Amino acid sequence: MKQIVFALLLFLQMSVNAQTYYDVDNKVIDKETFDKLLSDPVYYRVDNDSLQASRILHKDERREIGFLENVEEFYHELNEKLNLNLLTDKPLIIYYYPGKDPCNSGGMYISRKEYFASSKKLAKKVKKIADVNVVRVYKNNEGLTTIKDLDWKKDPNALIENLFFNYHYGCESFVIIYKDKYVAVFGEYGHQQVTEALKDLLQK
Repeated sequence: MKQIVFALLLFLQMSVNAQTYYDVDNKVIDKETFDKLLSDPVYYRVDNDSLQASRILHKDERREIGFLENVEEFYHELNEKLNLNLLTDKPLIIYYYPGKDPCNSGGMYISRKEYFASSKKLAKKVKKIADVNVVRVYKNNEGLTTIKDLDWKKDPNALIENLFFNYHYGCESFVIIYKDKYVAVFGEYGHQQVTEALKDLLQK
């Protein structure tokens, strides 16, 4: 819900300023204050190029738990646009690729073969917790090495981006949806973050 409200605020702000800066509390700040905060290593920057906005996030606060309004409408649009038949009776994990960036294309990033093997291992870990649906979507497929190995689909009408990932978070992100609740993790993640988020969501 916070992400949806914030997206609306960004849209309104865009008409006023060419470039807008936000602190960790989503409050508008000037560039000087923004740059000063960024000098602290506990913070990092994320950008939304289309809305010409930048925001500061705390490195330890990259997870959001919320409620999804109009769940049935969301599933209807996702199913219709991507030719799926997802039901709301089991968790849905959406892996989101934002496009090529230094995190997912640098020398430290895993190879296509390693990524594919890692995805299979993660799927096995997830299956031990619950039977889930999995959807992989991308904003821009540049640099997406496993597009032929895994069933990646174009984010339909930026549906996932606008609901959960307003900014370009490094590497990839994911969101798990169950009934009307969700857990989103922004940016680079590991297997444990996925399994823990799934467990937490099922217990709520």
